[in-house]
Amino acid sequence: MKQDFFHERYRGERSGSVAAACNISENMISIVFYDLILKRRYARSVSYGMEITAAGAWDEFRSLFVSAVMEYGVGGDIKIVGIAARFSVESCVEGALDRSELGIPEEAEILFVPFISAGISGGFMASLLTITEDNFIAAEFGRTMYLGKYDGSVLTCAAFALSGAFDGSGLESGMPAEKGAIDAVRRDKEGTVSYEVVGDGRSAGISPCAAAMAAVIMRRIGALDDDGIMVDRDMFYVGEDYFVSQSDIRAIQADKAGAAAAFDVFFDGNVPDLESFKAFFSGEIFSDVRGLKSLAELGAIPDCMTKAAFCRNSAEQGIILFLEDEKMREKAYQIAESAEDITNRLLERYDELYFDHLGF
Repeated sequence: MKQDFFHERYRGERSGSVAAACNISENMISIVFYDLILKRRYARSVSYGMEITAAGAWDEFRSLFVSAVMEYGVGGDIKIVGIAARFSVESCVEGALDRSELGIPEEAEILFVPFISAGISGGFMASLLTITEDNFIAAEFGRTMYLGKYDGSVLTCAAFALSGAFDGSGLESGMPAEKGAIDAVRRDKEGTVSYEVVGDGRSAGISPCAAAMAAVIMRRIGALDDDGIMVDRDMFYVGEDYFVSQSDIRAIQADKAGAAAAFDVFFDGNVPDLESFKAFFSGEIFSDVRGLKSLAELGAIPDCMTKAAFCRNSAEQGIILFLEDEKMREKAYQIAESAEDITNRLLERYDELYFDHLGF
């Protein structure tokens, strides 16, 4: 995945009271500037394609934030900043925070969305804040897969490392589903491959959704066997410049097996029906409903999950809710304090089930 960034202004007017909702994942930083008076998003900035380590997180975050503040001219009007990140990154960013370096007023408030544990990030917590149901299943698909189940009182959750197919970082031509990403792939009866691009502009890479759709197409036409081997070529071209390679298929296969094993072990082989527990998914692969359907066809998620609600990036909205509403902050702290991370007790069984799910 190549490194890139962009700024996008949604509106021409705003008030003098702005919030900055910042989400820091393993390889992407997004900042949404939200108008606190007009109650709407004003602009958004994103950088992606880099490995965000704890040591380098502050520099990467500061670079994008300062660039965005200058682009939109909002620095003096920022009243509050919210940051969601994993534990190691949050600790380093919090220790390095300097309002003057960010170009915001000294009186601006800076808040961190609480992380659930050292292994379960504040980004997943932010996603949970967007869910209003009393009983739910939540899953976030990225470099790490987070799973949670809430029964109205206690959140049980776990985290499983994946290979990067579901966030684009593990694909040769991969990128998030941002502007320029090939986001859907189709093959007609004559064998012609067509595709759609986010923003209807020039293509710049392949999104996780498109890569999963390409794998489904290859399976349907017999170009990909049960062991994940491309039988008649080593690349499946989407247009002239971008492709899904054999190594991409291996990443998809690994993440497909990891996700399936995670569902099996987390729910002990008995995934609840969607009548008693509503399901909510988030991640780059859900930029289109066909991403959800492709995951099911490839065997990454249980068939009963094909009617789950989904969102490409629910964490951004969750951070906005956290900044706007004191009750949401209280809810986040309560969930973080009471949540149970059961990852360690599941890992041995997860590793066993992973190999059972490798075949297509």
